[in-house]
Amino acid sequence: MTGRWPARPAPPEADVLVPFFNKHEVLLRCLRALLAAIGRRHHVVLIDDGSRPWERHAVDEFVARAGRPIEVVTLPENRGYKEALCAGFRAGRRPYVLFLNSDAVVTPGFDLRLLEAMADPLVGAAAPVSNHPTDLFQYRPALAGLRPEAAVDPGADLDRRFRRLRPVPAGTITAAPYLTGMCLALERGLFERVGLFGLAYRHGYFEDLALSCQLRQLGYRLVVREDCFVYHQGHATYTEKTQDEKSDIVFHNFRIFEAEWGHMPEHADLRQRMDYAGEVAPL
Repeated sequence: MTGRWPARPAPPEADVLVPFFNKHEVLLRCLRALLAAIGRRHHVVLIDDGSRPWERHAVDEFVARAGRPIEVVTLPENRGYKEALCAGFRAGRRPYVLFLNSDAVVTPGFDLRLLEAMADPLVGAAAPVSNHPTDLFQYRPALAGLRPEAAVDPGADLDRRFRRLRPVPAGTITAAPYLTGMCLALERGLFERVGLFGLAYRHGYFEDLALSCQLRQLGYRLVVREDCFVYHQGHATYTEKTQDEKSDIVFHNFRIFEAEWGHMPEHADLRQRMDYAGEVAPL
């Protein structure tokens, strides 16, 4: 008998949304790893959240040389993570969205692993494991020392070291009560169904955890793909704000989050992880 194996189905398309505010060197490191990891699989949308002109110029130069289409959405002033992501979301049209922080460095195939997890209709969102304690239920202490070292392809180098440090069977997932927006995959229609992010949250804290609660309330599971690592520098753009400004945003948003979702059974565990993150990686 002769013939050919049927072709593997193409991965679903996603809009990869990457907000940035100044710190162009951090963003360009993120983009080098992202483009190496995904090739031409997805639509990349950068959201300029009010960056200074010379920072934006450096990004425009990179985009012009990228060799593939990259859309750039420009906000007239700094509005924060929530507003930037929503602006990028409205510019996209693919069936899935991938949120990605500009201070993250992805590893090869990260998108395929996260979207594969989303194939389960009961999964509302999927995320990778992380080296940074602010990623709460995705943080794996064994990865805390991992840092990008290679300049040309930092993602591939990180992936090799990740697999030596923490070999896990391919496809391993664990359930989580909350996922952070550092790197998050979900279905476009589901994000629209929950109304995007809560309007009351300012700039960028806790709206991703509130989204997690909304998805769980609708009966969906949240999963962490244990064989998928994304490096997170943490707090990169918030260096632009004073300590008082950052603290004001955090406490304002947490009061809103706790009033709405403090009844969740895992809330005490969440608070413990937040306290630990605040001690190890303060704002």
